[in-house]
Amino acid sequence: MEEGYLIRSAKAGARDAAAELCRLHWQAVYRVVYRRLGNRAEAEDLTQETFLRFWRQIDRFEGDRLGPYLRTIALNLCRNRLRDSHRHPEVEFTEDRRPDHSPSAEQHLLASEEGARLKAALAALEPDQRRVLELRLLEGQSAAAVGRELGRTPEAVRALQYRALLRLRGILAADAAGGEG
Repeated sequence: MEEGYLIRSAKAGARDAAAELCRLHWQAVYRVVYRRLGNRAEAEDLTQETFLRFWRQIDRFEGDRLGPYLRTIALNLCRNRLRDSHRHPEVEFTEDRRPDHSPSAEQHLLASEEGARLKAALAALEPDQRRVLELRLLEGQSAAAVGRELGRTPEAVRALQYRALLRLRGILAADAAGGEG
């Protein structure tokens, strides 16, 4: 069935259409969340929360393609979860005295500086280049899936990804050369 028809039917209260939409999108949303969080239980929870949020506001959804909308909800939930976990880290108190292999303050500082450099470099890319890198590298989508979302052929997506990576490398190299002098 066409996705637009399923969405309209689900809005009208058809449970079978809602179930089919879940079946169609559950794996993709789970993959996005799992790649961000790296934890199966959290990924399952946030995937479920993604669909719950969508169903609560289904009347406001306008469109015939649900995938990008669900990914946006999922990524926002991931950002919130990661932000909150940094604010309120779970600390387990035990008598176990294992050696501390956690990153040092210096390693955290270097990682945050590298992350900031990468974010700045990504922001300097053209919007299409940045989106292709997000979908292909961060979300792990195929060139065909990205092509459908962006209205391009898989070959055009791969070419855009290649140009985006070259541009990103150039930006990062220029930044590193400027920071050394």
